[in-house]
Amino acid sequence: MTPSITRAELPDLADVARLLGAQLDEHEIPSTEGGIERAVRGMIEEPRRGAIFVARLGETAVGMACLSFTWTLEHGGLSAWLDELYVQPEQRSHGVGRRLLLAAMDHAKAQGAAAIDLEVVEGHERAARLYEREGFRAHRRTRWVRPL
Repeated sequence: MTPSITRAELPDLADVARLLGAQLDEHEIPSTEGGIERAVRGMIEEPRRGAIFVARLGETAVGMACLSFTWTLEHGGLSAWLDELYVQPEQRSHGVGRRLLLAAMDHAKAQGAAAIDLEVVEGHERAARLYEREGFRAHRRTRWVRPL
């Protein structure tokens, strides 16, 4: 069965939050249910921030992708950041992630973004291969972060 890919709206909030929570748990990133829900709601209610896409098999949400917009000098203006792409483990290797990625790429291009950046967690070679097949190339940088 081919998944349907749609842009998330407020009725999708619980499904997206559940999938995002699973993604963060898988990567051992601390989060709170309230924080996840607030972030998802903020993205859905403010389309200029980006877009969230949901993959469904029938009525069941099995994956999500979140694309955030940013303005960068490196890319000469509007750019996108693929913040998250998650597919439930039992649905992986069936093209769901690729369909979510393509939906995010199409949306970014339609909005005038010059590029999409993303990161791949060490040890996730399958994800890296997906991105490489779709034309992404690895940076030779290390990403740093400091909570404020």
